[in-house]
Amino acid sequence: MAETLQADAVVERLIFKGQPKSMGAALAVMLAGILTFSMGLNRVFFVEAMAWTFIAWGALLLYGHIIDYSTTYEVTDDALIVRSPTRFWSLGRSMDWGHIKRMNVIVERAEAETEDVGLQVIYTPDGSTQMIREDMPYDPALAQEIATRAGLKAAKGSGMTSFQAIPQDSKGSYTWQ
Repeated sequence: MAETLQADAVVERLIFKGQPKSMGAALAVMLAGILTFSMGLNRVFFVEAMAWTFIAWGALLLYGHIIDYSTTYEVTDDALIVRSPTRFWSLGRSMDWGHIKRMNVIVERAEAETEDVGLQVIYTPDGSTQMIREDMPYDPALAQEIATRAGLKAAKGSGMTSFQAIPQDSKGSYTWQ
């Protein structure tokens, strides 16, 4: 008697974490605002207003850093899935490989390190003409996976042909289509 075995399809998943950033500046701004009240410097309305502004800006900066750190980028066989559990207005987004139209590598300064480079993925949802951009921290392995799976090639005349070598000459934007 012949037995038939059903093998489950193995789904390859690569997960990339968001980029940790120094939260020192955010905490310092918020702490400066809080200390204004404990030191009794808030007797003048303008000083109190500035203290509340510092607290608000420090909290917003801290929240932005937490969003960046907690975001994950999952590469599957079907799509690139961006999950951000602390971004309440958009908890997650799935971008299938056939609808990713372009990827930009943004080098923000000359002699750049990995922290000075950003990644922008531009895609069009199914049945829509709207182009949506997702900004990501630069990770050479993530950029290579996106380019390979979406079938993107370096634009003609682009100074960047490999994700491992960041152009050091000057800042610029490098497109993969």
